[in-house]
Amino acid sequence: MKRLRIMTKGAEILLRSVKALLISVLLFLISIPCAFAEKMYSLPVDFTPGKEVKPSGYISETEYQDPTLHVTIETGRKDECDYWVARVKIGHPSQLRTAAAAGFENDYTAKGVYIARRQNAVLAINGDYYSYYQYGYILRQGKEFRNKLRAERDVLAIDENGDFHILYTPDRNSMTPTLDGKKLINVFHFGPALVADGEIGTLEASYWLAPESKRQRMCIAQTGELEYMALCCAGPLRGSQGMTLYQFAELAKELGARTAYNLDGGDSTMMIFNGQKINDKENKNTRDISDMIYFASAWDGE
Repeated sequence: MKRLRIMTKGAEILLRSVKALLISVLLFLISIPCAFAEKMYSLPVDFTPGKEVKPSGYISETEYQDPTLHVTIETGRKDECDYWVARVKIGHPSQLRTAAAAGFENDYTAKGVYIARRQNAVLAINGDYYSYYQYGYILRQGKEFRNKLRAERDVLAIDENGDFHILYTPDRNSMTPTLDGKKLINVFHFGPALVADGEIGTLEASYWLAPESKRQRMCIAQTGELEYMALCCAGPLRGSQGMTLYQFAELAKELGARTAYNLDGGDSTMMIFNGQKINDKENKNTRDISDMIYFASAWDGE
C-alpha cells in the first residue's frame, strides 16, 4: 500500500508537469497566428495604395466587408436636406489613409474618383484641400510637408492608434510630430471642430467659413475604437436646403460622432464608394481636388 501511494503521488507530479507543458505549448501556438495576423493585416505608413479589393467584398451597393474592413452606407434627410453617412470599422489604424492628386509636395488637383481608384480605396472622401492655401500644418502618412500654422483655424490630429484629437486654433510653431506621447500620422487644417467628447463645440459666427450659411458640407468623425463615420450633406439645390455648420454638427452628434471635424465642402464634397461618387450625383460642378481621406483593405485574400 505504501509503494502504491508513492507511485500514485509520482504519477500526479508527472501529470501536472505534462499539463503545464501542454499549456505552455498551446499559448505559444496561439501567439503565432496573432503575430502573423498583425503582420498580415496592416499596411505600411506611407503613400502606397491599399490592398487590391476583392469584388466579392461588396455585399451590396451599400456595404463592403472583409476580415479587416467593414463599410456601410446610409442616406437620410433632416432639416429639408439630404445627407449621406458612411460607417467604417477597420482592423488596424494604418487602414485610415490619405493621398494627394500627385504628391503633397505640389498643388496639383485631379478628379476624386481617379485618386480613389488609384489607391484601391473602398471608401474615400475629399480632404482639406491643402493646396488651396499656403499655410497650415500639413502632416500626411507620418511625413511633415508644411508647418505654417495660422491661429484662426482648428486642427484635427490623428495619432498612430487611429484616435482623433482636436486642437482649437493652436499657436504658430506649437505643432510637433507627437501628441501625448503618440506619433501623429495625419493632421488636417480646415475645421472647425464640430463635435468633441460627444458634445457640439463652440461654433463661432466669426469662424472663417460662413458657419451660418446653408451649404454642402463634409466631415470625418470617430465614433469608437477604430470606428469612424464620414458624413456629407447636399447643397442648397435640387430639392435640398443645405445645412449651417450648427445643423451639420447636430446631425453628426445625433448619428453618434464622438469627435467630428469639418472638411472642405461646396463642390469639393464627394463620397466615393466602390470607385463611384455616391453623393449628389446630379451636380455637374464637382471640382477636381488635391487630396483625399480613404479607408483601404489590409486583406490579401488568403
